Amino acid sequence: MIPFRLSARVQPRARGSSPTARAGPVIAAAPAAPAAPAAVRDDPSAIEAPWRVSKRSASGVIEVENMSAAALHAVCFSLAGDGLLGLSLPRTVLPGERLRVALRGTRAEAASDAADSLLVLRWFQPDGRELLWPVSLL
Repeated sequence: MIPFRLSARVQPRARGSSPTARAGPVIAAAPAAPAAPAAVRDDPSAIEAPWRVSKRSASGVIEVENMSAAALHAVCFSLAGDGLLGLSLPRTVLPGERLRVALRGTRAEAASDAADSLLVLRWFQPDGRELLWPVSLL
């Protein structure tokens, strides 16, 4: 039996949401930082994360929204925690769509509460570059 698994499901665009709204924090900056440092803002290689966390639940469900004007491809989550690795299946997320991820299984709570747990959102740019965005479980 698998001790835990990640399941991800695409949710339709929220009513009234604009897919061209400003994207989330700069990837090179900490997600919780109010603003990226000047060195990061001035770095032409820095890429703004096209995501925002739109919902969190007490049961550990996290929902992220594609805030870019483009479809994002091969989007998936990975979770490392409590010595185990969980992966979700890759999918395409259109502008304004949300991707909901839930951690389920017999050791789901231990994995999400472990000090070494990290949820990572992964996707590919049209040029084939892989991008990663860490999402806090807490």
